[in-house]
Amino acid sequence: KGFLSSSRKQIFQWVRGSNEGLAALFSQALEVSEADKTASQQYLSGILLHIIGMILSISKNKEFEKDNVAERMEQAKIIMNENVCKEIDPEELAEKLNISYSWFRKMFKEYTGYSPAKYFQELKLRKAKQMLINTTSPVKEICFMLGYTSTEHFSNLFKKNTGFTPLEYRSFGKGKQ
Repeated sequence: KGFLSSSRKQIFQWVRGSNEGLAALFSQALEVSEADKTASQQYLSGILLHIIGMILSISKNKEFEKDNVAERMEQAKIIMNENVCKEIDPEELAEKLNISYSWFRKMFKEYTGYSPAKYFQELKLRKAKQMLINTTSPVKEICFMLGYTSTEHFSNLFKKNTGFTPLEYRSFGKGKQ
């Protein structure tokens, strides 16, 4: 029991030094295991998955702290958000950030889970959804406002990504509010 107690203190101090959130989860896991109530194993499993997720997130984010990667990727995301109604060439964006396109594409995908072009497309679709629900603008107008040159292409892309045509989405979205 003495060994377990001193080991627990060492582990807790290491975890606390790493991240306060992890320390809180670790403490919670200890409390749940010591209480030994019904379904505590399931509860502990959930806490453990949360801990593993946090450790993965912390380690991934530490990688991005090197060379200001996170700062550059956030700058790219801001530029994309500010220009969602325009067209952005990812190669020109990389040039604007003074980084090579191949490095930018690789780091952006690692950072966001999307290629720059796919991320920008997702932003446009998110904006289209907002406009469909919050405005009465015709689909054709929304399409052109977001920089699409073909309403057919826009509608096909929208349906492929949402499962709804823009008009169906508008009807569904307004009906739920």
